[in-house]
Amino acid sequence: MTTQTHPSPVAPVGMWPAFVRAVPTAVAILPICMLFGVLAAQANWSAFDVFLFSALGFSGSGQFALLPLADQGLGILTMLLMAVSINSRYIPIAFATASRLPRAPGQRAFVAHLLGDEAYALEHERDPKSSILVIRMTIYGTWVLSTVAGWFVAGLVPRSLLGEGVNLGFPASVVLLVLSFGQMKVRVPKITAPWFRCLAEISLCVAVALVLFWTLGRVWFWLPSICFSTWRLWRAGA
Repeated sequence: MTTQTHPSPVAPVGMWPAFVRAVPTAVAILPICMLFGVLAAQANWSAFDVFLFSALGFSGSGQFALLPLADQGLGILTMLLMAVSINSRYIPIAFATASRLPRAPGQRAFVAHLLGDEAYALEHERDPKSSILVIRMTIYGTWVLSTVAGWFVAGLVPRSLLGEGVNLGFPASVVLLVLSFGQMKVRVPKITAPWFRCLAEISLCVAVALVLFWTLGRVWFWLPSICFSTWRLWRAGA
């Protein structure tokens, strides 16, 4: 009796399959992209400001965090430090995907700039560099163009409907919360520790995040809480 062996799945190659793979994710982030444009319009930003900020500061959560700070007269160095701290998660992601980048310095820097959470989740190790470029360009282009589209959409909505009592940022927070729970759902079962240890570690991470939130504020608590949670969950799975 012979046993049949099934080859390991191979990621589809080519530019068109890569584009098809990226389109559903690009469509899913459209509301968040446009929301940023609407919030920027509320803050009296110009369409060119929105385009430039999205094109050069392509960072998702970092842009949402810096948007209200830009009107508080903070220095560029403070805002740069804030952006780096919020998006420090890209450092290990960048190292993990360095082999997927072109060798030419200019192209390498450009493709590295296009890296985002969504692209990182969609890419495969076996993807050719052309597919990597298509996936990242699709997500990046959707973000930049949709934020500008959101700015124009905000001009069509009466100001009376976008008063200070309307928290337009709430849907984005809900989306991030759902994505966070989705990541926990995927990663926690991989922890080899007993269930009561997992529960204790997760409770500890939540407690530390709340303490940091109350002591450091809603902006600065992210980085230390993420570092602590990553360290504790890594220890639990070690």
